[in-house]
Amino acid sequence: MDTYIKKKYRLFIKIHSLHKVLAFIFATAYGLLILFLLRLQHELGTGDIGAYLYFFNQTEAGNEAPELSLRQDGAFRLSIFFLRDFFDVEALTILSAFGLITSTIVAYIFLTNIRSEKHLIYLLPLLAMIFLTPVTQVLFSSNIRSGIAFTILMIAITYFRGLPRLVLFALSSIIHFSMIPFVGLYILFHLINRFSFDGIKLNNTFTFIVLFCASIFFAVIGGIVHVGTAVSSSFAYNFLIFYISFLMIFTGRRLIHNVYGFISAGMIFIYFTGILIDVSYSRYFGNALLLYFLFLIQQGEERKIEIFTVGFIPFFILTSSFMFSNLS
Repeated sequence: MDTYIKKKYRLFIKIHSLHKVLAFIFATAYGLLILFLLRLQHELGTGDIGAYLYFFNQTEAGNEAPELSLRQDGAFRLSIFFLRDFFDVEALTILSAFGLITSTIVAYIFLTNIRSEKHLIYLLPLLAMIFLTPVTQVLFSSNIRSGIAFTILMIAITYFRGLPRLVLFALSSIIHFSMIPFVGLYILFHLINRFSFDGIKLNNTFTFIVLFCASIFFAVIGGIVHVGTAVSSSFAYNFLIFYISFLMIFTGRRLIHNVYGFISAGMIFIYFTGILIDVSYSRYFGNALLLYFLFLIQQGEERKIEIFTVGFIPFFILTSSFMFSNLS
């Protein structure tokens, strides 16, 4: 019996190790795709990458960096100046490395969270669409700073506990202030789960109301401190976001009972609150989509996954077509 158990355990270890190796291979392939898209945006002069490189190219390597405000992204830009001069490479190389590393790490985290081969079969089409849809890939290929901050946030939630997690939360928020709502909602989720009155935990309705109010609070505060910009997205785009958001809530019956689903729902509320107060939080939707997918990986029902996958296809086709039309 002991021999059988040992053999079964060794087989489990080998399968688990193979799973991690395959996850790393596919995650690296995704990272290389992001690298290609980043370089393509550079060639076409589009996206945030073009604005960053225009700024960095104004200052030749070896010269003193201009005065920058830490309130915006001054610390990030100064870090790029430092790394550029330290390694004696172009700013594009540094930004490309960040895009490759962050996208690979996030993809690896998601792939290693998939529970079984059977679950992978259901999730694989949705996995491909979510990671390739423009609102997601732009997090790593264009919005480099927020991509770094989000990656650190995911590492903190996935691999750390206690003080190290709090330190990484702080680092993520310092790199990009837009991560503060993520950290706040993460803490709120655990506070709600710990709170009970006479042994009775808070019901779903109250939890939903608390989440909604907290999201409005973060959206308004973000507007006051200028975390977002003025709303510039079209009615058609906002309608698509509303459609996917409705689909996420409809197929996520246990959404607010999972930390990733809870944060994802909060980000959606922040997005639509921003529209009402004329503050754009459009970049949050890519984060919300990734977190919702992680919720599906952990607690999604097969039937719900199938419905969301079919419903997501029109969004993927329309947004991808719009992206390619802009690149052509």
